[in-house]
Amino acid sequence: MPPRISVAIRNSRAYAGPSRAFASRHLSTPSQTSPSSKISSVPFKIRPEDAAQRMYINGLLGSAALPNMILAGLLRLFGPSITPLANEFGLGTSLKMKDMKAVLYPIWRVDSIIQGSVKLDGTNQRVEPKMWISTREGYVPGNPFAPLSYLSFAVPPLPDDLPQYNLSEDLTQLGDGFEVVPVPFTVSPLGLAKKVRKSIGKHKKWENVVIDESKWEDTMLAAYPIMFPIYIAEFEHDMGDDGVRSFNVIMDAHDGNPKNCRVSWPPPPQLVESGRFDKNYFVNPAPFLPMCNLLMYPSVAPHTVIGPNTVKLVESYREWMSPSPDPDDKNSIPPSPMLSVQQQEESEGIDWDDLRIQSWSGEEREQNGEWIEQALKTQKGVETLETMSYFSSRSPHPEDMKGLVINTAGSRPTFERKSLSDMETQLRDDVERMKKELEGMKPDWLRKWDEQKSKEKKE
Repeated sequence: MPPRISVAIRNSRAYAGPSRAFASRHLSTPSQTSPSSKISSVPFKIRPEDAAQRMYINGLLGSAALPNMILAGLLRLFGPSITPLANEFGLGTSLKMKDMKAVLYPIWRVDSIIQGSVKLDGTNQRVEPKMWISTREGYVPGNPFAPLSYLSFAVPPLPDDLPQYNLSEDLTQLGDGFEVVPVPFTVSPLGLAKKVRKSIGKHKKWENVVIDESKWEDTMLAAYPIMFPIYIAEFEHDMGDDGVRSFNVIMDAHDGNPKNCRVSWPPPPQLVESGRFDKNYFVNPAPFLPMCNLLMYPSVAPHTVIGPNTVKLVESYREWMSPSPDPDDKNSIPPSPMLSVQQQEESEGIDWDDLRIQSWSGEEREQNGEWIEQALKTQKGVETLETMSYFSSRSPHPEDMKGLVINTAGSRPTFERKSLSDMETQLRDDVERMKKELEGMKPDWLRKWDEQKSKEKKE
């Protein structure tokens, strides 16, 4: 393994759009102060030497050269002891690790509920269905530095009790000789929410529905700032007559088991040009919305519109946060939307005193999660009720419409047929009960936030 050389990490300005080669030496060391006690930190769980070996294997794969890919397979089977013998046969000699750096990168995990009415595009239906969206632990980058802002670090569940970010300890946790470099927070989900509303405006078409941002409200938005550990390795691949290609491999370092740590790298240009791996800047990206629900009701029929679903929403958000290359120039990628958030919505910095910014390890996060789960159950009941009411109101003989009801209250399920009106009455009572339970579970901070918004509207 080549020796490590020093690089610096820059924080303040994100590139408008990266080329396929991103070098960590383009970064510089930021101020060594923590802006808020709400920031948590995930400790490095993988030692640099172990991370270097795994990233080297992925660097070999990322070169897409057959001799290097063969060496990658041998290293997985036999470990690093095979390297000298493999090099004698010319395997892996064209790839060098120029540098490796440990970085604490700022990320946000977000819980949210938004809802509003939409119009159906391409139909004569006058009804405006309601749309309800919830996310749990959605991902937003805390700094628009490209291309790291194109990569989601929405990893499997993090511990509930992450320590508070402490620079004197966190930046020296790997010991002497291996500095940990922090990248500061410069953007937040609060600024992103403003950006999204401006992007939607009064008339935005998405998946056969028309959205007017003024008809939507943020029922809840809770954002948790976290410094997340990653390793960045810079590689050079000597491609002979085709020159030298520089690229980076990024590895999560939050888990002691390397198999639980995602490794990502930009695909070789020839694979992008051929139409493979041209949807993302990185190979093997994590999802930006691991847990998401979208409900639209009532289910208006008959019509020619296929309504949006959760999968489409998740994909739309990923494509927006991690733009695809320009079809006419596969080496050109649009900037992250977080760049304009930093320049326009949060040019004066993040408002760390905002009630919606909370500690990952605080009691509010647990309360928020329980409240969102109850809200989802309630909203599914509302969705069913609204759809039933829609159909019954348009039926000439609603009393003749019957359905099968399953009663699970006893020791075993029982089945009975009920009229639609009776079912609707029972469901309405259930929904009202769930709404009362939901109101009782509402977190205190959210009550304060709603009161604050009400006062601002009156003023």
